[in-house]
Amino acid sequence: MPLVIAAMLALLGSPCLAGNSIPATPAGSLARGWLDSFNSGDVALRAKFLTEHDSSAAIGSAVDSAKSERAFRESIGGGFDYYASSRASDTEITAVLRERGGLGWAKLEVRLDAKNPSKASFNLHETPTPRAALPAREDGASLVKGLEELLVRLAAEDRFSGVVLVARNGTVLFKKAYGYADRSRKIRNDVDTRFRIGSMNKMFTSVAIAQLVQSGRLNYSDTLATLLPDYPDKEIAGKVTVHHLMTHTSGLGDYFSPAFDKKKDALRALKDYMPFFAGKPLKFAPGAGWSYSNAGMIVAGLIVERVSGENYFDYVRAHVYGPAGMKDSGTGEKTRSERNRAVGYTRRDGRWVSNYETLPLMGSSAGGGDSTAGDLLRFDQALRKHTLLNAAFTALVLTGKADDGGGDMYAYGFVERKVAGERTVGHDGGAPGMNAILEMYRDTGWTVIVLANRDPIIANQVNGYIRERIKP
Repeated sequence: MPLVIAAMLALLGSPCLAGNSIPATPAGSLARGWLDSFNSGDVALRAKFLTEHDSSAAIGSAVDSAKSERAFRESIGGGFDYYASSRASDTEITAVLRERGGLGWAKLEVRLDAKNPSKASFNLHETPTPRAALPAREDGASLVKGLEELLVRLAAEDRFSGVVLVARNGTVLFKKAYGYADRSRKIRNDVDTRFRIGSMNKMFTSVAIAQLVQSGRLNYSDTLATLLPDYPDKEIAGKVTVHHLMTHTSGLGDYFSPAFDKKKDALRALKDYMPFFAGKPLKFAPGAGWSYSNAGMIVAGLIVERVSGENYFDYVRAHVYGPAGMKDSGTGEKTRSERNRAVGYTRRDGRWVSNYETLPLMGSSAGGGDSTAGDLLRFDQALRKHTLLNAAFTALVLTGKADDGGGDMYAYGFVERKVAGERTVGHDGGAPGMNAILEMYRDTGWTVIVLANRDPIIANQVNGYIRERIKP
């Protein structure tokens, strides 16, 4: 599930038992030191610990790491508390940690350096909520009551700003807005506020591709050489297929880089992105691995343009947004004011600042457009009612095809996962100042939408709270 920031994105869960102590072993002592220095929020103290005990840290990188951890620590409520150890010996330990904000869990793996036992490797990973700490499943009324109490608290703590919608079989059970769309002008979010949704646009690109396959104008087995004969790298073009692009198994990688950052304010057309990845070696042979690829989705958008004869954005507007009734969704230049669009806020030096300078000029087929909670529910219903694709192609697009290495399956532009034995599909998105997710419960008709004009991982955390409690 590395769709936003893999390790951070999936720290989802609920409160746990307290009072346990980290085992007093050499590895346990270093785990305690790691946790105490992380929780302190003291950059000098944290950097000192990392420099002295992290086998991978250098003096300069330790200071940078300590500074970069600030926003993450704040997003989880100020740090972690120890819960239990799933493995412990003198030389290694796996500590299960709970977010102090009550919304997530992680595992800290510590392994002593055999040559220098005062140093160790430290790895923080996502982990599911321990079985003993799982909350009870709730019906609609109880779920909504607890959810509202949570969101009121998070908004009061200035941790959540956005809109949450919960529906079942298309009927809205909860839809409320919190926080400010524009902090400087004191304009509050409302239920119809537009939010940037990051990589969630990949779902729309997937539907566009599937429509063209359904109409017989291309095949998932077609190569780039067939569909984009002017693709710069002829050898790669002959090996990468549409299937590879849509499942992140192409090996193409990403386009984000210092060079991209320098030119991002001049990129309007999808073809403008090509120089940032075309001609570079593949990360692996097509089909031989899985790696989240924004570059691959840019190429998928170029295929939509070549096959349909339409500009990508015009195609999606006419063939996805239009039939679904998504009147408040789109992709426009950041310099143009959009009605009722929230300003994104990213945490910097302990305060919220606009994310404007971090944004490219406009979004792409890989992500970066705008939408509303209402429009995303309309998209969900259009998929369920086969308005956008027939039943066979809807099933094809939403069925997992490639293991993402994080416990989920990637379908064609959608993520498929199992939640308490039930199948869900959807996608999330995130970047500085934006975090959003759509999760569709295919068996029981639930739809959950969380939109936030804040940094990841807050929307995923809220969705995780709902996911663990929702009753099939």
